Amino acid sequence: MTSAWLAVGTYCVLMVLFAIWARRDIGRDDESYYLAGRSLAGPILLATMAATNFSAFTVYGASGAAYRIGLSFLPIMAFGTGFMAVSMYSLGKRARALSAKHGAMTAPEMIFGQTGSKQAQKTMASVLVIATIPYLALQPRAAGIVVSALFGGPEWIGAVLVTILVVAYTLTGGLKAVVRTDLAQGLIALILLWVGLALVVNDAGGLQNAMSSLASSQPSLLGREGNYTLLIWSCTLLLWFFADPMFPQLYQRLCAAKSDEDIGFMAKAYPAIAWLAFLPPILIGALGHLEFSGLDRAGSDNILPMQIMESGGVWLGGLVLVAGLAALMSTMDSQLLATGSLVTRDLLSKSSSGEGRQRDMVIIALAILGLVLSLWSDLSILDLGLLAFSMYAVLFPSVYLAAHFEELDGRAVIASILSGEAMVLLAVEYPAFYSDWWIEPVGPAMPTIVIPSLLVAILVLVVVNHVISNRSLSEVVSTIVPSRSKFVPALGLLAVFILAHDYWWWEENATWLLGMPVWIWWAAALSAVQTGIMSKVTD
Repeated sequence: MTSAWLAVGTYCVLMVLFAIWARRDIGRDDESYYLAGRSLAGPILLATMAATNFSAFTVYGASGAAYRIGLSFLPIMAFGTGFMAVSMYSLGKRARALSAKHGAMTAPEMIFGQTGSKQAQKTMASVLVIATIPYLALQPRAAGIVVSALFGGPEWIGAVLVTILVVAYTLTGGLKAVVRTDLAQGLIALILLWVGLALVVNDAGGLQNAMSSLASSQPSLLGREGNYTLLIWSCTLLLWFFADPMFPQLYQRLCAAKSDEDIGFMAKAYPAIAWLAFLPPILIGALGHLEFSGLDRAGSDNILPMQIMESGGVWLGGLVLVAGLAALMSTMDSQLLATGSLVTRDLLSKSSSGEGRQRDMVIIALAILGLVLSLWSDLSILDLGLLAFSMYAVLFPSVYLAAHFEELDGRAVIASILSGEAMVLLAVEYPAFYSDWWIEPVGPAMPTIVIPSLLVAILVLVVVNHVISNRSLSEVVSTIVPSRSKFVPALGLLAVFILAHDYWWWEENATWLLGMPVWIWWAAALSAVQTGIMSKVTD
């Protein structure tokens, strides 16, 4: 117990000291505070993007899901989130350019700059804030799990303490300080998660023996049949693709990039980082069956700290669990900062005299909301994440079209957002609405809501804009069709996405190289091909 306190306490103190150091040379104007002076170079952009995106959902949600459904969660996450770099790049260059043109630091501000509609700006900002609260709640929920695993006692204590710590250093310095702490915490999380995997694998007699034991006792965990359908598989990949660029903290970093070349560097390297980040927690979660069987859905979110403590003891286990704290803290600070910018810049009337105080109060209020939801809701980490992703995805068509089409009407944006989000709301509150559909976006099938919600959002956006502005539909369509020079790479990326469904191996669960099913190696190879194509596109 003393060792655990020492490990976590030392980490928290070091983070506070690092945050104080990180705030040096930081201005308090909005561009410095929210966008780090638009100075993020490629490697820095990659690191902070990864640290921000790989959160409690990555560590605890992914390990819990792997415990429940097995290794099939690895390619759906590692390949899926790696493939989202394509949408990040396709939107990122225009987002950066329009951010500079309009002085826009958020997606809703860009919408206002392109459409001139304050109502569209406020509608999108409201949805983004509402969608971010559930995802923000993931972080204190996971913090409670870690602290409870280390010290015992109720989870709410850890949730409260970590929330206070993150708020404290987020308030000190804006994005530049957050980026610097992200770099430190991201590196710590990645290294220690791999140390944790090594501990678990060593305790099981090596990777080959561990996977053989898992294949013998739980063969379903090495296959996808019964865990996924092709529809859910495809929809989950689509969900990551459309949702991730809409995360306020990720869009903010695109605007903060130093150049288009830096965005390209991030897009090329991101798939490799995704595999490095997701492999340890998912393997640890699946191997959890060797030591802990019969955990329910809520209990499975605890599998990573349980495994680490079992294999590494209190001292090593406590040290490795710091990785979980690092991951969630690097996401939570970015979420608070980015969502705070949505509230202060898009929803509230700015007051120059009290602007700094206003920003601070908004960040504190958002942190409290996330904390309350984390303590009140009985949804799993994965459930909270999927709800947020589903709401974000609806916004992508409006943001993308506004970024590439100068004649978009704000009323079309409003109609698109409201109609798409209505489809998501129906899936959450009235799932019986979809009972006779060929999709049933309920429970584990929640990702399938991306099909009707996106189709409705796109159709309403195009049709309403056509009716109001009398712009030709062909003009709108031409904005989303790749240019001649990009057509072949676009086809290549589409082929990679289709091949990622590998339906010919769908029922395969036999172990292959290093005990992994062949379809995991296939997904990793496709990520490498994607990187090669993106290298050509971004040159």
